[in-house]
Amino acid sequence: MGKMTVFHGGNSMICRPEIVRGKNTKDFGTGFYCTILREQAERWAKRFDSPVVNTYTVRLDTSLNCLNFISAEEVKS
Repeated sequence: MGKMTVFHGGNSMICRPEIVRGKNTKDFGTGFYCTILREQAERWAKRFDSPVVNTYTVRLDTSLNCLNFISAEEVKS
């Protein structure tokens, strides 16, 4: 399995993320949303009075149900 660095922008340090953490009203339901773009996590964190960008090195696990977006373009059906 490979490794990658991901970032999570928010209002607090999260040492041990939980995959179920999140709001059910998000685009893709509950989850722990991360990005490979530090700048994107910084923009997200700036919405809070005390912005925090968490950095994680993760092992890729193909058994997890992950959505990977290669670009920010809208997919048309």
